[in-house]
Amino acid sequence: MIKRFLLLLLVAFLFALPLVAAVQAQNVAKPFDVLGFSPADDRKLADWAQINSYFKKLDASSARVEVRELGPSTLQRPFLVAFISSEANIKNLAKIQANQRKLADPRLMATDAERDKLISETPAIVAITCSIHSTEIVASQMAMALAYRLASDDSKATQEMLDKVVLILVPSVNPDGIDIVSHWYQKTLGTQYEGTAPPELYHHYTGHDNNRDWFMLTQVETQMLSKLFWQEWFPEIVYDVHQQGSNGSRMCVPPFFDPSNPNIDPLILRQVGAIGYRMATKLMAAGYQGIVTNSTYDTWWHGGLRSAPYYHNAIGILTEAASVRIATPIEIKREQLRSPTRGLPDPLQAATNFPSVWEGGVWRMRDIMDMELITTRTALEEAALHHDELLTNFVNVAARAIEAGKTDAPFAYIVPAEQLDKPTADKMLEILLQQGVEVHRAKSNFEIDGKKYGAGSYVVLLAQPYRANVKCLFEAQKYPDRRVYPGGPAEPPYDVAGWTLPMQMGVNYVEAGKLFDAQLEKLELNQSPKKHFYEEMQIVEDATGDYLSPNSNFAYLALNESFNPKKGTIYRLSRELNIKNHTFPAGSLFFKSLNPPTPSRSKGKQKPGKKPIKNDKVDSSAMEEIAAPPRLALYKSATGSMDEGWTRWVLEQFKFDYKSALDADLRAGHLKDKFDVIILPDMNMNQIIQGNRPGSYPDAYTDGIGEEGVANLKAFVEAGGVLICFDSSSELAMTKFDLPVKNVLANLASDQFYAPGSIFRAVIDTSSPIAYGMPQEADLYFVAGRRGGFDDMPDANRNAQENSRPRAPQVRALAFEITDTTRARSVARYVDSNPLRSGWLLGAPYVAGKSALVDVTLGKGRVVLFGFRPQHRGQTWGTFKLIFNSILLGGAKP
Repeated sequence: MIKRFLLLLLVAFLFALPLVAAVQAQNVAKPFDVLGFSPADDRKLADWAQINSYFKKLDASSARVEVRELGPSTLQRPFLVAFISSEANIKNLAKIQANQRKLADPRLMATDAERDKLISETPAIVAITCSIHSTEIVASQMAMALAYRLASDDSKATQEMLDKVVLILVPSVNPDGIDIVSHWYQKTLGTQYEGTAPPELYHHYTGHDNNRDWFMLTQVETQMLSKLFWQEWFPEIVYDVHQQGSNGSRMCVPPFFDPSNPNIDPLILRQVGAIGYRMATKLMAAGYQGIVTNSTYDTWWHGGLRSAPYYHNAIGILTEAASVRIATPIEIKREQLRSPTRGLPDPLQAATNFPSVWEGGVWRMRDIMDMELITTRTALEEAALHHDELLTNFVNVAARAIEAGKTDAPFAYIVPAEQLDKPTADKMLEILLQQGVEVHRAKSNFEIDGKKYGAGSYVVLLAQPYRANVKCLFEAQKYPDRRVYPGGPAEPPYDVAGWTLPMQMGVNYVEAGKLFDAQLEKLELNQSPKKHFYEEMQIVEDATGDYLSPNSNFAYLALNESFNPKKGTIYRLSRELNIKNHTFPAGSLFFKSLNPPTPSRSKGKQKPGKKPIKNDKVDSSAMEEIAAPPRLALYKSATGSMDEGWTRWVLEQFKFDYKSALDADLRAGHLKDKFDVIILPDMNMNQIIQGNRPGSYPDAYTDGIGEEGVANLKAFVEAGGVLICFDSSSELAMTKFDLPVKNVLANLASDQFYAPGSIFRAVIDTSSPIAYGMPQEADLYFVAGRRGGFDDMPDANRNAQENSRPRAPQVRALAFEITDTTRARSVARYVDSNPLRSGWLLGAPYVAGKSALVDVTLGKGRVVLFGFRPQHRGQTWGTFKLIFNSILLGGAKP
């Protein structure tokens, strides 16, 4: 009787299990219940508050989900990640994380048996990141649908998948942008402006360039996610979900286009291709057409969210779905499908990498989301299906990197203790530590191949798991000479060609081509050189005040933190000054009866290790007073300039007080009454003058500065103002102000000259006030764009005949030649030989020996023309001082 009762009880329990599961699934929060609509409904967008609310409710209603807040975004919104897996895995996240740390560094596993055990029992970590580019907003909406499906689906396939995989889902890498875009969309819904991009950057500082920050780590979102990935969780797969233009393929998936970076382990590239082909197969099996592989996006460049994983031994996946007008459906006619790109010359012609053509029709957010749900599910399924192989490969790639660092040169990169700008060198090392690179410091002097290095020098050994990352950041890039056809125009890379970090930051470093012995101590991130930047600056006291060398970028931060007439006066040396056998270079700052705000100081006491120089007299003839910070304006266009955003970021890091000057401000005139210095960011002349086309946006966001704004800028300079022009904006001043400077690269085509984001060597005239604190030679970041291009030419890439090939597009780039040396002075000029240091340069003789930076007088004022980007993406710390010194031209008084 008891046995029968127990048997009936067991049967009842087994029958009840599906009912319990069904009830649990019903209790999982649905997006519709929180939003009032379903994700990807036409003309409906959830803003960040709604997305945040949904994920919090999903967390509360499902044991498969754990939502964490990493911190505040740039504009103080919560930055969320959702861990999604089986209930058992969610309860065991701490152990999984500890195991994953060991798998990422084979040196932490004592035996092969331990390695095999960890591979067998540790779920794969897959990170899916959404809508870093906020106008590509569908992925942020899709994230809610994906999370709900994984939390509520009790099918055997999903349960087995979640047993094998932990998903780290990032609903948006740019929460601020989700609100900027969704709020603008709601504001314009039902008007002629419906579906337009916001008339501002969708990331406060970087706009689209927030996906160009993944080795420099300037932005808080990049910093938080890099810490999560490369210091804490070490994912095997990172899948970044994007959208592209509307008139080409319906979705681009891996594998990618050539060239690939030689530092990427070949196995990673094969795995990227394997997952991409599975995505393409699943999409086509579901009935989707217009899916392309091996197109557009390459694996050369380092700096993107999906490219950074390659240098951390992980698989980086990118998909790009065809866009709608934000959330508004569009109808695309067949004849509109004419957006040729690398690997896809004709979206209406089937090819091996594009076997099924989409013929046009209505395209909706729902189409995008459904495709993304297929590709995200595929990534998770592939990780589960090939779990052991995936983790084994992950471990082996790291092991190969460590072994190569022991046997193959280079064996290390040395950052000597003696640097022109030691705090900036320390900043570079902090950036490396933040992305998981191992950095050591020499405890005593050591020698490599006859060259001696002092104690305190930093050593970045190559025998470490992230060897590829170290090499890719330190070595000079050599981009292959790729042409549209042999001898023809340059084929542009997807992004830049060169980015060598110490070159950009002005840091001296040495490649160690031989093994060496040295007493080293490993730095932990909490031992970062960031601790006190000021402590490394050359501060020397005398009886009347403090002298501060101009060699460090942080000297300008000290200056900006010290402006206070009640505490003393600040002067700048206009020439070299010798006091008691101590030489202070021109540009040194003299704080009279004022201590610069350094953490190492305490109530006026001298800096430890520095002996005060007793001197009761100050040579005033060598001094220029900086009574107050210059009244600085930065032009801000309604077109949303990323270069303006980066300039804002740089100015704020060093506490320059500035105001944004809008189109209307420049049109209004009387600029010298308000400002001493105006900066024009890198924007072409027509964009500045014309702005957004009338009718494309509300009137407040159109028309640019107009010709009246141009006249007002000229009057500003003639009245004594300083106009600073970055890169392309120099064309406006040269053309409209009739300056005695010409652009030697004007009218060149891309088969004659091309340099897509590369580093050039230049000679610096350090006697110029603009170049105070600079070395005799420096690396400059040069970008040559293209005016128009093959995409603008009908059937450009479809012509097979040699005599039918299209004319090469014109290059947009600047290098100067001075026509009147009484009015203009060259501050920096490219070296006479080939100036290329890293990247790709076609047509070196056109720029060799030409000026890169020119100081021109106009009336009582001056125009500073940069032919390069001195603040490129916040990376070029080696040329920041050229900006800062140019600003100070507007405030110094003899």
